[in-house]
Amino acid sequence: MSPDAAPARLREMNEDDVPDGLRLSRAAGWNQRAEDWRMLLARNPGRFVAAVSDGRVVGTGGAACYGTALGWVCMILVDAAVRGRGIGTRIMEAVLERLADVERLGLDATPEGRPVYAKLGFAESMRLLRMERTDLAADRGRRDLRSGPAALVTPSDLEAVLAMDREVFGAGRADVLRWAFEQAPAWCMKDGSGLLGYSFCRAGHHSWQIGPVVARDLEGAATLVGAALGAVGGDRVVLDAPAEESEWLAVLAGLGFREQRPLTRMYRGGGLPPGRPELQRAILGPEFG
Repeated sequence: MSPDAAPARLREMNEDDVPDGLRLSRAAGWNQRAEDWRMLLARNPGRFVAAVSDGRVVGTGGAACYGTALGWVCMILVDAAVRGRGIGTRIMEAVLERLADVERLGLDATPEGRPVYAKLGFAESMRLLRMERTDLAADRGRRDLRSGPAALVTPSDLEAVLAMDREVFGAGRADVLRWAFEQAPAWCMKDGSGLLGYSFCRAGHHSWQIGPVVARDLEGAATLVGAALGAVGGDRVVLDAPAEESEWLAVLAGLGFREQRPLTRMYRGGGLPPGRPELQRAILGPEFG
């Protein structure tokens, strides 16, 4: 793109912009599919913006909102050819204006985005590590999902899973988890007292993603991740885990995961994170919270 290209103008992002959003997310090495972009836009009308220069989309940004309780800022992307011109900051400011009715705002920042978000009032809450495993094929054939304490989530289990997730996540996202459940299996663990934990997974552009993973102890979390590993497709799988939980990271290393990149979970205005984050062993994904 020419250095003297016209200044970018901002407008609402719509479904016709999905190919451009996909182009930008793939250029950044992110994992979203066209289906993910379409879901985010359809579910969050009026919350996404596109930056356009010379008739071409050069930036995007928006938020996944959970009622008015929580908004998760996501998909802040700027074409490499026009970075350094303040477009990312303008997108963020426009997105924040569109979230004036939302009580709490959070995001998962890349190292590059973190200082930009800090200037806009976001403070660090916790650090995450994207963990990756690539040697799936041989292992997949040896797993038997019929054994062990993790069971496939059935439609009759789902309401209990959604209720526990609302408590742990701190906001209702039943529609998002139902969307994930329609695409891929989910697992849960139960005892006589009820639900102990659950895990979801979903396909991505270059990797399957496991998450959220919620469990009361690390043994249960490892069982839930192991069940997911036995069913994911492709040759790569990722999950985003709390970086401070060294014991859990060691468990993941024992399951064949290696660190890929860091993320920082931030909330505008700081304060304690909602819900019960100590039970969340892996998040749903940076685009969803």
